Amino acid sequence: MSKIAVVNFSGNTGKTTVSDQLLSPRMDAPRFAIETINAGASDTAAEIERMKGRQFGELQEWLMVESKAVVDVGASNVEDFFKYMGQFAGSQEEFDYFLVPTVSEKKQQADTINTIKTLSALGVPAKRILVVFNKVQIDDADDLPQTFSAVFGFHKLEKKFTLNPDAVIYSNEVFERLRALKKNISEVVQDTTPYREQLKDAKTEEDKEHAIRMISVQRLAKSAWKNLDDVYAALFGKGT
Repeated sequence: MSKIAVVNFSGNTGKTTVSDQLLSPRMDAPRFAIETINAGASDTAAEIERMKGRQFGELQEWLMVESKAVVDVGASNVEDFFKYMGQFAGSQEEFDYFLVPTVSEKKQQADTINTIKTLSALGVPAKRILVVFNKVQIDDADDLPQTFSAVFGFHKLEKKFTLNPDAVIYSNEVFERLRALKKNISEVVQDTTPYREQLKDAKTEEDKEHAIRMISVQRLAKSAWKNLDDVYAALFGKGT
């Protein structure tokens, strides 16, 4: 059982996708969203407790009695989150891991490094700071150290976090489609609706388009689900 915070100073790194699609389906854990303004805020899960960074005191007290949790910290609240974590000395111990999603853009890589430095300064050991490489094009899979040269270079200089080159979430349009459908990837993968038959029997263009859309989403979801399984195993093995 684990309590995991998903954090990055930068927006647009896929924190909510990581929380909703990678962690929540595999942990069966309550989910907290720490946010004020978060364009990626999830609509997929009804049972999400929403807080602001300055409510950190309430959060850490709640975490004391929980054995597992996913805490998605929006970029607009991450500074407050870290500030109050510093005030509640030792509160970082309530989290088993801090997961830092990053993407290839230079600004996001720089923000990722600053996030890691901040966590390290708060006393979080390297083994509990995990980086996940997000939105990676399949063409770049074999050239990860070059694509994420700043992050790899920082790790070479300062071993302040755990770097696993197998923790790669590939770019997949299914995540945008899921957001539009307001569904979680596990719902789509487990959906046994016979959309092929629905397509064959469709009486209207609307019914036909829906069946086609769901067939495509399921195909994308199956490959993404396998990718996420592999990433989860790379990050946590079978023990989380």
